[in-house]
Parts: sequence; structure tokens; C-alpha cells
Amino acid sequence: MTETFARYKRVLLKVSGEALMGDGSFGIEPQVSRRLPTMLRPSHATVCRSAL
Repeated sequence: MTETFARYKRVLLKVSGEALMGDGSFGIEPQVSRRLPTMLRPSHATVCRSAL
């Protein structure tokens, strides 16, 4: 297994409320919150730690 090394050791990702809202008028859309891990998976392959 080949490891990819990141430039930074830690990354903090800020996700806006509007992004989590999806098509709804308020609150967090469950489909959007389920999609986040899939979108972040490539960054998890690096040695970099990430937080939301």
C-alpha cells in the first residue's frame, strides 16, 4: 500500500449551513450529511488529519 503525504498535518473544513440545508428551507438535509463522507474519502487516504 502506498501512502500519500500531505503538505499539512491537520485540516479543518468548515461546511456552511446553506450547504448542509440542501433543497430544504431549514435544517440539515439527511441526504447531504450522508454524502459528506463519500466526498471526503480521498482526503482520508492521505496522512493528513481532517475535521469538520
